[in-house]
Amino acid sequence: MIKKILFILAGLIVLLTLIGFVLPAKLEVSKRVTIQASPSAVFEEINDLKRWETWQYWNTLDPTDMKIVYGEKTVGTGATYSWDSPVLDQGTITLTESIPDKSVAISMDFGGNPASGLYSLEAEGDNTKLNFNFTADQGMNPFGRWINLFMKGEIEKSFDYAGEKIKSIAEAKPKFTFEISETEVPATSYVGLTHTMSPQDPVAISTQMAKMYTELDNMLKKAKVPMTGYPFALYPKFSEESMEMICAMPVAANAKLPGKYKVAQAEGGSVVKGIYKGNYNSLQAIHTEIQQYIQYKKLAERGAPWEVYVTDPMLEKDTAKWITEVYYPVTKN
Repeated sequence: MIKKILFILAGLIVLLTLIGFVLPAKLEVSKRVTIQASPSAVFEEINDLKRWETWQYWNTLDPTDMKIVYGEKTVGTGATYSWDSPVLDQGTITLTESIPDKSVAISMDFGGNPASGLYSLEAEGDNTKLNFNFTADQGMNPFGRWINLFMKGEIEKSFDYAGEKIKSIAEAKPKFTFEISETEVPATSYVGLTHTMSPQDPVAISTQMAKMYTELDNMLKKAKVPMTGYPFALYPKFSEESMEMICAMPVAANAKLPGKYKVAQAEGGSVVKGIYKGNYNSLQAIHTEIQQYIQYKKLAERGAPWEVYVTDPMLEKDTAKWITEVYYPVTKN
């Protein structure tokens, strides 16, 4: 009797193995979800492995006993984490390539079964299309092909779950009307003039700035010192009643200037950058949005903000084409 049972089991194994060889070696699963949010609002969810806990389907299958260990890096290319679970066995995920606001490529290992994935973003008006793609190739492994067969439904379910979760998270984020980003800037040497006045009179501010920039421009021409970039203005102190304003022109650190003028240094480092287009009448709007962005991202201001006047109003008369870059130096809390 036992021999008969063993014979039947052996036959089943052989049969399943033979069937495994005719099953597809490659498993490919794709899903797409449309999200009413910007690509950057979606990208930050898929580019940070620690955020995956809020939308990852697999975590829900063993919420109590799954142990996750993060690598030294958890954001962007090279970020990793591994898991150990009585339900899901062991595995690792690595972000192999991260292109800001475009895509995140993923390498996965499910208990010795390698796979790859790609999360890509497409801007479509005010919306973003998030594409999920999963690929696993078992080659000539018949049992791996059976795994692919049973995994297909779970992968589809995981994409559906992740899509709905990321959609709700991204759509709940504040929406910004200006182009705002986080970046790094180098230190800048400059010569400047300082003036304190009320921020409530835009005509007076414009007149005072024109006066100071004219003085700086004439001085640099006489001294034969070239500018090394666009003119800018720093605002070390600002309140509703009073503001301190430094009108500045970037110059080389070793520039030879008349005795009255000194070369100063603006510190570089991490900043939040906003791009404003149009005349200067509504510049305060982008400052307000950047401050909201800083608060939302849980950053901290660490110094004077500044405005860079990319467009020369004397050369470009169409105010709609004027570009001003606004920078706020920040640190992470």
